[in-house]
Amino acid sequence: MAIACKFGGTSLACSENIRRCADIVKSDKKRRFVVVSAPGKKNKQSKKVTDLLYECHANRFDEQAFDAAFSDIAETFREIATLAPNFPLEEELSAMYNQIKFSESNIDFVLSRGEYLNAKLFAAYLGYTFLDATKFISFKNGELDMAATLEKAKKIDRNGNYVIPGFYGVDKHGYVKTFSRGGSDITGAIVARVFDCELYENWTDVDGIYVSDPRVIEHAKKVNQVSFRELREMSYMGASVLHAETLMPIYEKSIPILLKNSFAPENSGTQILKKRTEVSDKETITCITGKSDYTCIQISKMLLDKQLGFVKKATAVFEEYHINISHTHSGLDNLCFFVERSQYTEITFDAFLKELETRIDADKIVGYEKIALLAVIGHNLSGKIGVLAKIFQVLKDKQISVKTIYQSISECNVIIGIEDHRLNACIKAIYQELIENE
Repeated sequence: MAIACKFGGTSLACSENIRRCADIVKSDKKRRFVVVSAPGKKNKQSKKVTDLLYECHANRFDEQAFDAAFSDIAETFREIATLAPNFPLEEELSAMYNQIKFSESNIDFVLSRGEYLNAKLFAAYLGYTFLDATKFISFKNGELDMAATLEKAKKIDRNGNYVIPGFYGVDKHGYVKTFSRGGSDITGAIVARVFDCELYENWTDVDGIYVSDPRVIEHAKKVNQVSFRELREMSYMGASVLHAETLMPIYEKSIPILLKNSFAPENSGTQILKKRTEVSDKETITCITGKSDYTCIQISKMLLDKQLGFVKKATAVFEEYHINISHTHSGLDNLCFFVERSQYTEITFDAFLKELETRIDADKIVGYEKIALLAVIGHNLSGKIGVLAKIFQVLKDKQISVKTIYQSISECNVIIGIEDHRLNACIKAIYQELIENE
């Protein structure tokens, strides 16, 4: 059996970091499938290679701006290439320069070049075979085509040692197509799935998953195990853990994930399993997190529960205006839709509300902006007596007004709507009550 391991941008930002990652790979012969991100920030002043590629694409007709951004990219890769002195770096950089500046390359192709070149360099240093993701990762209608991906992967020798660029694949027309930012996590999961790996290791610059963001809670507690379901909730609700779609390729095969720190590989990390094997009363709470800048559209209609097709008519308007619904809460005569503010402008939102009023014949439609959704995620929350009482006591003590509350039937999370500017204060207070005082 083999292990698929993915290394993030910070872990691969310079030659010293790459040497450390190579030592990790070589320490276990099972690590035969390695997925890499583009180089990340070397320090606070530097930029990620992917961000520099964005600048290059945006400034292809501004020679000075283009050359300045590309110069920073070249400098990063030249420093990394000191690990592989026989690698034809200047040829690769020249080809990349011409492909970005003088060809009609689409934005996805341009953004994929960081992973592409980093994978080639890492493969040369490791003595592994470079395997381009376009050889098997397939897209259809903008989405991962798992069936085609599995079929193409059958042609690849399973006994080789490979370095694979993350973040992208290819569509049916042969054009490079990328996942959304952070998509190398998904590539790692795909690789684990198609090559029947026993484990997917995801190497980052943190020791694992924390109950709360360390930027909000300075000494947040690390979690030893998380279930697939909990991870999905955490990623969706703003916790910076893994890309929200990482689990899709591996869920069916129940391939476990081990999240570890490439700068401290001796630390245990966090296991991500289909079902947790370690559960105690003290580990009920897995994560306390939240996302701000939501808008709540509240629809009131007398005898709403008797209106057949009412919800369908309402959601059809959301779809027509390309506004994705994040959460829905309902009462007897009220329906609330929560959407992310970034999806619309004031002009489109006004037109959307007018269309909604025309189509559904509601008694009242009101939009409330600057709402944050705070999530308390864990195992068997409804079975843990007193959790909700403690949460509401904290909200009362801090004089935080609750706009909405929802507990999932899966017993996995509690979501509370509050004012945007109170989110971090609320997370700190609930963390203190449920974790530190437990």
